[in-house]
Amino acid sequence: MVERFAKVAIVGLPNAGKSTLLNTLVGEKLAATSQMPQTTRGRILGVVNRGEVQLAFLDTPGFHLPQHALNRRMVEHLEAALEEADLLLWVVDAGGFLGPGERSLAKRLAGLGKPVILALNKLDTVSRGRLMERAVAHKDLVPGLEIVPLAAKTGQNLDPLWTLLSRGAGQGPWLFDADLFTDQTERQLATEFIREKVLRKTREEVPHGVAVRVARWIEEGQDYPEDLPPGGVLIEGEVLVERASHRKILLGQGGEMIRDIRQSAQRELRKLLQRPVRLELFVKVDEGWRDRPDRLDRLGL
Repeated sequence: MVERFAKVAIVGLPNAGKSTLLNTLVGEKLAATSQMPQTTRGRILGVVNRGEVQLAFLDTPGFHLPQHALNRRMVEHLEAALEEADLLLWVVDAGGFLGPGERSLAKRLAGLGKPVILALNKLDTVSRGRLMERAVAHKDLVPGLEIVPLAAKTGQNLDPLWTLLSRGAGQGPWLFDADLFTDQTERQLATEFIREKVLRKTREEVPHGVAVRVARWIEEGQDYPEDLPPGGVLIEGEVLVERASHRKILLGQGGEMIRDIRQSAQRELRKLLQRPVRLELFVKVDEGWRDRPDRLDRLGL
């Protein structure tokens, strides 16, 4: 078998469905998804092997103008992925409009001189005529642009995308072991899942001034809970917010909100880790953490 390989950067504006597409393509939940823009904050790797082809997908933060130190780092992650990738998978919400943000991103992609595939996402929510309008509006923005309408959430019409991606992979050895599907550690995945539940449960009430850190990960030893079955894990997570009012919202009346978040995240972590999990969450106020490099370093952002 002649091996072929390509790194594929998944790019687009915030909330276009990039992380949903990554999860669908890999067949595993790797990235947090929500209706809130800028859910993805760093580069997330997902690896797929199809026959002789290995594709390494790089999920990236949404293309945007940075306003905080956190946003600047997010843009740096995006730029690094653009330079690293062999192929660019540009995800566009088919129900949206071609505005300044899309035009600016298109100009950036065209300047890289790399093959670009446009994924017109959410085809299940728009008419065929609307899809054609979006395709026509974008087709001349990037030279040699290939266009595939699809639905990342349902996996509809992925076959044409797989064909284009496989065709774009160059001859060369696989970069990752055949049984590896991500470079995310269990702790990193746990952080993603907890933060996703915070965003989904609070929606507009708590803005993106929220972060999650795994403070302790206990699998055995002196602090292992006696009532947790053997082979399990105790996870203590810190949810950071920038204001006391946000902490109050996250806790909810009588602790109802944070209890709901904890239970929902705990169920998903049990599926991920395939073992008993006890999750404990603590909400802390850390004003201005998004503009403090030391805090971002501590959070791995």
